[in-house]
Amino acid sequence: MFDQIVKKLRSDAAHQTNSDQLLARYFEANLQQIPFETAASIAKKLDLSPMTVGRFLRRIGYNGLDELKNDLKRISSKGGPKSSAWELTGSIEDLRRDQQEGRLVSGLIAQQIDVLHGISAMSNTEMWEKAVSAITTAEAVFVASFQNIAGIARYFSEQMQYVRGEIAFMDGANGTYLEMFGSSAKNKLLILIDCRRFASKTRPLAKLAREAGINVLLVTDIHCNWADEDSDISLVLPSMRWRTWDSFLPLAALLDLLVTSCLIALGDDIAERAELVRTLQNAFGDFVRR
Repeated sequence: MFDQIVKKLRSDAAHQTNSDQLLARYFEANLQQIPFETAASIAKKLDLSPMTVGRFLRRIGYNGLDELKNDLKRISSKGGPKSSAWELTGSIEDLRRDQQEGRLVSGLIAQQIDVLHGISAMSNTEMWEKAVSAITTAEAVFVASFQNIAGIARYFSEQMQYVRGEIAFMDGANGTYLEMFGSSAKNKLLILIDCRRFASKTRPLAKLAREAGINVLLVTDIHCNWADEDSDISLVLPSMRWRTWDSFLPLAALLDLLVTSCLIALGDDIAERAELVRTLQNAFGDFVRR
């Protein structure tokens, strides 16, 4: 039954418009939370109207959200995916009560585990293989991200420098991204990392890169409705919203696993680079010798 719901959400009927794509991704990533949702609450999160949510559900074969909820209840009663023990709210009082009753940390950890399972499943997909191949075979790799996510993206690019050469993080401070567009490398890859609330530069940068013949790997979330249009490869994060704020754990976990996958793909080829890294670390004395 659960597979049938996912099949509907991945069908052509569920991807006719940008709004459809957004809703399909949201529902698939949040099926465990749907019993606690309303059409209005879903619409508010995605900046859509409740009518748009209703039309989408009818398009994939449900008369409304209640009918989908009934399917999910039947799955739960037969031992299928369970809903979380806590409900999403923005109330500080709820947070305090959950902390006092011992549910706050356990609820967060439970959801983190679910997300990690989702990322693990993603790492076995064809899209993941394409991402790893693109990173490990490109002549030059450029990483760009913005605002609060930029810190995680910069860390990812620095970790990736241990794996391969010719990889650089672009902060956009020069206003041109000339380091990428002016690079003489023939096979270039742009890794663009952004999640909601999206930076205004993200999509234009992806468009310009592709127009210049640069491959684009987009790491994003279910709220991005243009991933299929303006990227060559897209890795879409499992949804995780912890109460009143978005969690950074899915993004950090995905990028960490991506580094590991690239390291495994390159295998013995990284031995010489690893030795260079150790030599330089010792030469500049920034690390404790062992």
